[in-house]
Amino acid sequence: MTLPAVILRHRVLACLGLLAGSLGAQSTPSADTVPAGPAEPTVVLPAFVIEEETPNPYQSNQALSASRVATSIQDIPQTISVVTSDFLKDTMSTRMLDAAKYITPVVESTLPVGGDRYMIRGFQVSHEFIDGTEISGQDGYSASLPNFNIERIEIIKGPNAILVPGGSPGGQFNPITKSPIIGKDQSSVSMDWAQYGTTSVSTDLNRIVNDDMAVRLVAAYWDNDGYTRGYFRTGYLLAPSFAWQLSDNHKLNVKAEFMQNRETTLVGLPIDPSVGSDDYAFIARGLPRDFSFGNDQDFRHRATERLTVELLSNLGNHVTSRLQFMANHVVREDQGGTSAAIAGIPVTRNPTTGKYEPGITWSVDQSGPTAVPSSTPSPIPDPSTWLFTRNNGAVDLFYTEGHFRNDYAAKFEEEWFNSTTIAGVSANYSRVQFKAYPAAARPSILASDLDSITFPDRVWPQPSLAAGGGNRTGRQQDLQLFVYENLGLLDDRILLSGGVSRYFGNLQRIDDTGLPPAITDPDYSLSTTAKTLGLVVKPIEGVSLFYSFNSSGGTMPSSLNPGTYGSSFRAAAGEQDEFGVKLNLFEDRLTASVAYFDISQQNYAVPNSDYYTLVAQGRQAEADLLPNPLYLDLNSKGWEAEFAWAVNKNLTLIGNFTSFEIRQPITEVRVRAVPDQNGAIYADYQFGEGALSGFGVNIGIDYKGDVVGENATGYTTSTPLPGDVFVPNQPTFLVDARTLVNLGFSYKSEQWTSRLQFNNVLDKDYILAAGSRTAAVPGNPFNVKASFTYKF
Repeated sequence: MTLPAVILRHRVLACLGLLAGSLGAQSTPSADTVPAGPAEPTVVLPAFVIEEETPNPYQSNQALSASRVATSIQDIPQTISVVTSDFLKDTMSTRMLDAAKYITPVVESTLPVGGDRYMIRGFQVSHEFIDGTEISGQDGYSASLPNFNIERIEIIKGPNAILVPGGSPGGQFNPITKSPIIGKDQSSVSMDWAQYGTTSVSTDLNRIVNDDMAVRLVAAYWDNDGYTRGYFRTGYLLAPSFAWQLSDNHKLNVKAEFMQNRETTLVGLPIDPSVGSDDYAFIARGLPRDFSFGNDQDFRHRATERLTVELLSNLGNHVTSRLQFMANHVVREDQGGTSAAIAGIPVTRNPTTGKYEPGITWSVDQSGPTAVPSSTPSPIPDPSTWLFTRNNGAVDLFYTEGHFRNDYAAKFEEEWFNSTTIAGVSANYSRVQFKAYPAAARPSILASDLDSITFPDRVWPQPSLAAGGGNRTGRQQDLQLFVYENLGLLDDRILLSGGVSRYFGNLQRIDDTGLPPAITDPDYSLSTTAKTLGLVVKPIEGVSLFYSFNSSGGTMPSSLNPGTYGSSFRAAAGEQDEFGVKLNLFEDRLTASVAYFDISQQNYAVPNSDYYTLVAQGRQAEADLLPNPLYLDLNSKGWEAEFAWAVNKNLTLIGNFTSFEIRQPITEVRVRAVPDQNGAIYADYQFGEGALSGFGVNIGIDYKGDVVGENATGYTTSTPLPGDVFVPNQPTFLVDARTLVNLGFSYKSEQWTSRLQFNNVLDKDYILAAGSRTAAVPGNPFNVKASFTYKF
């Protein structure tokens, strides 16, 4: 190394050491200044990265997401699942959910495009979370994270006081991005093609600069059509990164990512009006499954620029630290949509049952002490006479954010106990501009004119005071302080853990224009405490019995949008009790867990399906009278199981299943998009010898039980019905259960891999997702995918 490089290296080391608050522990004191003494026993220091070798590329035995340091999953008193990079590739997964559904019980939510929106233990997660940090708030999604730069996905089940103190009560995906590998040159280029889905070209280059430095570049471009008419998705990703081993005790990682994506705002088609509360949904008669009421003007645009600087340090023989800065800028622009509503066909509920009965219009007289319902026959018109109305709005969000984390982990091993203590601080700053444009209508169209449908361009009026003050700027700041202890007794046969996280948050509107009268002082302050307690007992080797309690603190209202920012906002809070057993047998070849969970959540915000139905019908004034979102107190409880088994060097089996129940209190009404049961199984066989050596075959089967299509709250009347009773409103339709089968083939050699996959090989006709009667998304039919990867 040259003299200038040596000087630079030492200057960088000194500066970063000051930032870490560890100048005094930069290196071990020399023998000239400290008298020699007995050598301390070697301690495996806590690590903030995963470095492990497993007998199966689809399995991982460690996770970061419980306590921010690498910990054996068997020692964590909470269910955590891991999707490896190899499994992402071999399942040819476009979205995180596509692979995760085989690893652990997670399912689709209500919006298959425009972000990673999924359900965990009955609760929806739709924000973007990456490398242990939430970016762009609760509303900054609008693009599913491309998997090209994802090294692994850790899925934590239930609330977690340390990683996400105010996060989803059901759990969290924590995708971890790729980092440079020091000491190893590796490069690859891949080409992917899909009949319906991502067609892309990508490359992953890792190069050694010298013994202490490495650089990596992940790049991808995608451009493809979908099953729905006119659907498009195009974009690119560029992710350069750099790693420098400054010394034996300090390593610097610098990572950046630039992503652009544009895709159709695919929100679905109207459900046939003959479908009632007890019926399974199907697309309105006369509409082809692949029809769309949109064009290339109806799209989502997402742009992300993100930079992360991280210093990992060993501070002596017992302490490690991580100092991390992240900055990001996010643009989310959504306009229009592909949905429509059928005009003139009333959807009312029977006040005595709460259900929608097609062909009957209900009304109720509540002028007296008892509500008096009445009905009028309203036969559904012939489909050839239906009139489709199209009304869609537009929303823009612009985020500028900074994130800071500083964590310390201390480990001490004594004769009768082992102790690992983690403590740290994180802080986040976000400035967001929110622009909500009033809905703009296209001309209505008769069913008889569908073949000649045209899409005149729309111009959305700029947000103004009269339009609800839709152009707003806000600032969110939050701070988290936490400490977590894991104590091992009796040679780690008993593990006790506990932690507390104190969260301080403030959200303030900082512009002074267009303040609507309903929001005269838009400033929220929130302080909350989240806790975690856990016990792991290992009666025999490879078996862990566990119990944990985790609570989640309140969440901030995020991006100042009309649904979550206003006088009706309520902070969410909840907790989970979980117990079960984890197995790690046959030299790590079989890992499994069975767990029972009980989650209680207060003020859980869900979208009001009736609100969006009215907007689609052009009845904005009526929609504005409805509360949106709805705040629910929910309880979710049940059990789930998952396993990964490398049966031998050729065969791997992966599977999961859950059965649970989430209901609204008192009314016992179901929550939309949540099945009571779901599960999956995946089998992969690789031929190792003979003429078929290198070839492989895999099959994946996933099952999702039926769901209700809407969130329905409240009662059919405000005064009691005869008999002094109130009847809860019920969802107006169901979505049927479905079982999908995917079949894949592969060939792998030392330098190249080819894959061929047939998704929905049985050509199942099903509804992928639905959020209201005007927004049901048909699932893809039989779909062919292929990929080719060359390593050099």
